[in-house]
Amino acid sequence: MQDTNYTRIASQELKQWLDEGRPVVLLDVLPPEVHAARRLPGARTACVFQMDFPELAAAAGADPKAETPVVVYGEDGQTRDAPAAAAKLVRMGFSRVYMLAGGMADWLRQGLPVEGHGALPEDHKALPPEGSWTVVPAESSVVWTGRSATARHTGTLAVDQGAIRVVGGKVGGGFSMPLDSLADDDLADPGLRALLVRHLLSDDFLFAARHPRAEFTVVQSEFLDGAAPGATNYHVRGELLLRGRIEPLALPLSLAPVDGGVSLKAHFDLDRTRWGLDYGSGRLFRRLGRHLIHDMVSLDVTLVAR
Repeated sequence: MQDTNYTRIASQELKQWLDEGRPVVLLDVLPPEVHAARRLPGARTACVFQMDFPELAAAAGADPKAETPVVVYGEDGQTRDAPAAAAKLVRMGFSRVYMLAGGMADWLRQGLPVEGHGALPEDHKALPPEGSWTVVPAESSVVWTGRSATARHTGTLAVDQGAIRVVGGKVGGGFSMPLDSLADDDLADPGLRALLVRHLLSDDFLFAARHPRAEFTVVQSEFLDGAAPGATNYHVRGELLLRGRIEPLALPLSLAPVDGGVSLKAHFDLDRTRWGLDYGSGRLFRRLGRHLIHDMVSLDVTLVAR
């Protein structure tokens, strides 16, 4: 349940307060780079998206023990930045909390003055730019999670090469993983960790000695118009080569611009038995007991291409 024990204040009323020199702590709860570019006169920065928001508010002069009103503002009346900040201040013990109705957008509509250098940072775009980029192995990886009847293990696979293309709004390309890069991250005992990795690379699972690489290639893609920044904005159908077998694989992904290129993130579950990784499958064996291993493996793919 949200705390709503705060008061909305109109732009003209806040302007009058400031003109009269009334004591007030005015908090811009947007990111610091937005604050530097455009802010209300006299506003201090306290980004509500940062974990240290309470400390930032205190550094800006907000004190729950004082009677000075605290006014917060965000982007506009549609986003939740200012309401989240106001509710947080109420929970922190502030009794005189105000939120600028309509935020910066309403302040500007009223023709009221602002400070800052004026060059706003570009907002995230759902549709990535057109182009072709090469995957950067040092910034890319695959995190895997496997589960059994008695345990859960997680680790990584390296990405050693790949490319991402965007043409006409469609995404293409692919990437490859050397299987000898497989690592376990959860076992503290080095001997157990080495044993697990050796087992996963053996012919029981990946059979890396005979099939040393896994490769994914995009075949078709569909852009999801209207996707919010950070959300899934593509559905991709492709082919995964694993253990010498090529099978179709559909997955959701988020593709976004970064400096000099694009970033791709995908989270999905993969049925290992489709590629012949049958060991311990409850669908294919009986009386496994504690040796049961779940068929589904969770994968988190991060690719940075520049």
